[in-house]
Amino acid sequence: MRKKVVYLLFIIFISFYNCSKEINNNQEIPTKSNKIEKYLKIASDKNLSINERKNNLKKAYSIYRTLENNTYKRNKIRKISAIHYELKNYEVSKNMDKEMLQLSILSNDSIGIAKSYLNLGIHYRKKQVLDSAYYFFYNSNKIYATFGNQKKINKVDYIHDHGTVLIDLAKLSRKVKDYNESEALTVKAIEKFELSGNASYIPISYINLGIIAKQLGRFDDAIKYHLETIKHSKGTSKDTLYKVISYNNMGTTYKSQQKYDRAIEYYKKALSYKYFLSTRPKRFARLLDNLGYAKFLYNKKNDSVLYLLKRAYSIRDSIDDIVGISTSNLHLAEYYQSIGNNKLAKQYATKTKDISPLVNENVELLQAYDLLAQVSPPEEGRKYAMEYIKLSNSLTKRDNLFRDKFARIRFESENLEKENQQKKEEIVEIQNQNTIYLLGILLLATFIGFIIYFSRQRTKYLAQQNKIVEFQAAYETETRISKRLHDEIGNDIFQVMMQYQNDPHDPQITKKLNTAYTKARDISRENSEFEVDETYLEELTDMLTNYTKNNIRLVQRGIDKIVWNTMDKNLKITIYRVLQELMTNMQKHSQADLVAIVFKNEKNNLIIKYSDNGVGIQKSAIKSKNGLRNTEKRILAINGTIIFDSEKNKGFKAEIKIPC
Repeated sequence: MRKKVVYLLFIIFISFYNCSKEINNNQEIPTKSNKIEKYLKIASDKNLSINERKNNLKKAYSIYRTLENNTYKRNKIRKISAIHYELKNYEVSKNMDKEMLQLSILSNDSIGIAKSYLNLGIHYRKKQVLDSAYYFFYNSNKIYATFGNQKKINKVDYIHDHGTVLIDLAKLSRKVKDYNESEALTVKAIEKFELSGNASYIPISYINLGIIAKQLGRFDDAIKYHLETIKHSKGTSKDTLYKVISYNNMGTTYKSQQKYDRAIEYYKKALSYKYFLSTRPKRFARLLDNLGYAKFLYNKKNDSVLYLLKRAYSIRDSIDDIVGISTSNLHLAEYYQSIGNNKLAKQYATKTKDISPLVNENVELLQAYDLLAQVSPPEEGRKYAMEYIKLSNSLTKRDNLFRDKFARIRFESENLEKENQQKKEEIVEIQNQNTIYLLGILLLATFIGFIIYFSRQRTKYLAQQNKIVEFQAAYETETRISKRLHDEIGNDIFQVMMQYQNDPHDPQITKKLNTAYTKARDISRENSEFEVDETYLEELTDMLTNYTKNNIRLVQRGIDKIVWNTMDKNLKITIYRVLQELMTNMQKHSQADLVAIVFKNEKNNLIIKYSDNGVGIQKSAIKSKNGLRNTEKRILAINGTIIFDSEKNKGFKAEIKIPC
């Protein structure tokens, strides 16, 4: 009996101990939660010193590390990372976002993974590592896009972040001049922001649309979008900010149209918010500079121009606004050049040249080289002209490279997604068949294994072929440009260098350098962007006419009878490039002095007939010509046909047929 009592007391003690331990553990979680929230609240207080805020972040992080991997823990590391980013501890913030990504992957938290990709994209965007930023934003968008059909996931938890990812992708696409892609992404972002009920990013989205429209020459649309920015920011805490930004952008749009009086009107509207601008000297200086420059373009003798430009420069210098100082120097250089003071013009242009590389302002550096080439002595001017050519080619190649990288990220990601989806479908099919055909499981498994192997091999083959087709045309175009730069310019420059070593004062050096400069400019023009809207007919006609030098006569029929305005942009781009390729081929190889191009509509098709009276080419040799292969690929890509007809010494003909 005594033993039983002792045993019973022992059981009660153990039970009481375990209950006490469980209660203590349960109490420990809220205690940690209270502490971490307290430290984060202190770390968020902008009135405290940076060191005090950092110390509280360290304390919060030390508690965070002891928590189990759950939603609360992942939210806290995201908050800690955000405060570090605010304090400009960018590397620490990035490492914590990587930690957040790993925790999200371990817990299969799709929203957490998407948010981590978004945050990592922001870090690389800050560092101007555009391809890495695009990679993370694109993968974040891809995850968010899958949530639309999942009822378990609440839209409120992700839809605004999805809009943020889309607008970041749009800005990156705009930065590398992929304007159509940027516009499409921005429209999608606005849709997400409207669905989220959080309209704070909608004004920014319309600003992006306005900038894109201006770059594409759709000036009326640009003005409309900037007015939408003002409309959507009305009544918000950033109402005045967006009015100032929009009026400035509208002024810039009118300036691009050479409507300088309207540009001046809107810059003045932006400057009318004096109290707002009194605490924002950087923005105030930008508006003063824009107003002064618009007045300069409108009337170079306007007395207020120099005052406005110098006042803007003075403010920027006082706040160490390096980017703004670079712009001010450039505008002052243009002003002094216009009044014949080349000495001061050169002085300010040189400052822009020295500052621009420090702030990655390559466009202004290009303008500075151009201006210095004009105001410097001949020998020095030639040096700057060469720098201009070199930088211009480099920037064009860089933009093309980034566009190709972005396209490759999309292409490879979409292929991987298709492969994963195909594997999932195959697994479901196998499971269904196994359920239905239990008796034939061994035979079925063997058959399915063969199908899986064959499908994978076929998918790899098709993917490889698609990549080859997609990138071959781009590769051949780049190879052709590189060859022209080497053959047409590289040899000229080498000869000039040798001539300079023999006789630095030889007057032929200047002429040869000018010839090389003209060739480089022509190559750049051949591969530059062109308008595809109202002025397309003029652009196309000018391009064809440019090839009529050296006593070449061009006969055009029917070009003005084609309704170009309603035609798809991609068709117009293809027609322009194909005719450009044919004319280039004629100029370089045919020795023709007469070219005829006939345009006509026939049964819902656009027919273009090209012919010249040159030396022609054997039919068997046509396929070996890179340029002609490129034209054929471009026409096939829009479901058209192109037929070449030529014989030696009997001229060259091509007939293009495009459904439209």
